[in-house]
Amino acid sequence: SQGVRRRANQRTISESGVNIGDPLSMKRQLQISSSNLEEFETKFQNDIQEISQNVHNSIEKSIDDLIKKRDALGKQLNKILTDKLEIHENWRAQSEDLIEKLDDEKDTSENHIDQKNTHVNSFYGLINKIDKICNETVSFDPASLSINWYCEKKKSLEPNKVTRKALLNTLPALSTEFYKLATLEEVRKLKWQNCLQPRCVALCPWTGQIWVCSSGSREIAIFDSDDTFVHSFTNSAFLFPCSIAFKIETKEAFVLDKRQSSIFVISPSYQVTRSIGKGGKKSGCLNSPAAILLDNKGRLVVSDHGNDRIQVLETDGTFVAYIGLHHQEGGKGYLQDLSSPGGIALSVDGRAVAVADTGNNRIRIYSANSGRSLQCFGMRGRANGQLEKPIDLSWDTQGHLLVLDEGRVQVFTEKGDFLRAQKVTEHLNGMSAIGQCVLLSDTYSVNKMIWKIK
Repeated sequence: SQGVRRRANQRTISESGVNIGDPLSMKRQLQISSSNLEEFETKFQNDIQEISQNVHNSIEKSIDDLIKKRDALGKQLNKILTDKLEIHENWRAQSEDLIEKLDDEKDTSENHIDQKNTHVNSFYGLINKIDKICNETVSFDPASLSINWYCEKKKSLEPNKVTRKALLNTLPALSTEFYKLATLEEVRKLKWQNCLQPRCVALCPWTGQIWVCSSGSREIAIFDSDDTFVHSFTNSAFLFPCSIAFKIETKEAFVLDKRQSSIFVISPSYQVTRSIGKGGKKSGCLNSPAAILLDNKGRLVVSDHGNDRIQVLETDGTFVAYIGLHHQEGGKGYLQDLSSPGGIALSVDGRAVAVADTGNNRIRIYSANSGRSLQCFGMRGRANGQLEKPIDLSWDTQGHLLVLDEGRVQVFTEKGDFLRAQKVTEHLNGMSAIGQCVLLSDTYSVNKMIWKIK
């Protein structure tokens, strides 16, 4: 049949070429297959043994690696603990040191105030540090077999408004630390109908009123202590009034006129009673003077801008001395310190005269008694502490020096150390400091500013 023919035509089940249906051939094939099975079985067993050994070796190696990893992680944990405990001990030591310093606080001087604020800063530093210390955590990642030591982020402690205000209350106004925190804020503008190019603001010592030299309108304006405009006065002799000084004994005002190169003496009734000086280069003569003040001996000190010098005069115009000029050896002329000096200011104790050495881009401080040079600082530039044509300056009540140069007011110590720079309007005409206020002379008004900590 067809099925029989199909079985007869089925050639082999192996490469031996056995014929299905032939008993001898099938027997021989079975014997060969049995032998092959034994050979395969032996080879398979050998393979299993070899793989088993490889598994054993691999696991042993992994165990060795894991043991090494375990030991390394153990060392890492021990180091983390040691470092952490050392950090804790350092914090405790710093905290105990600050506690001792706080216990010793009794002095109320300005130096102590500076130290107290250092303690406040140290306190905030310690509090921020302990917050960080107590937010550190250690974790283990079994997948990567790694240890992580990190700090959860937390907002640093900073003085809030109440704390900042309390800190401010411990700072004397115009102290060194005060200036580092304060900024100038405008209070109001002092102006009147004819106000043009005001240049000098001065406090009248016997009335408490503010006098303003208005160079452009050739007049003097007077404001009350509450900044209310009172009145103004002028004189036909005024061409360019630019600076004022007061003599309390006679209640006279001395108005410096830049174009007249002279000083007009004003009576309590605002009348010009006489003039001092005239144009020229000789002693007692002036050339485009810029500023005037009265020293503690009742003498006039004048910034003689066009003659590159400072002159000291009696109130009757008698020449007393030069400041910023030195005799050359052999008596042949003078050596000049100054170039186009601008504003001048007398220190609170009356011992020093500060000069804005405009042409040399620096500040010079001289003895008010001897004229001897005490200090010189500054160089041209716009960086903090550098000067760009300083035109005016003023001492504050704590012995700091405020300097007006191009577009800013800078604050220095009496030794010339820079404290602060405050941007202001550019091309101002002058500056005066009265108490905590700074009065900046602009084109059409005097801008009254005050130092404040926000």
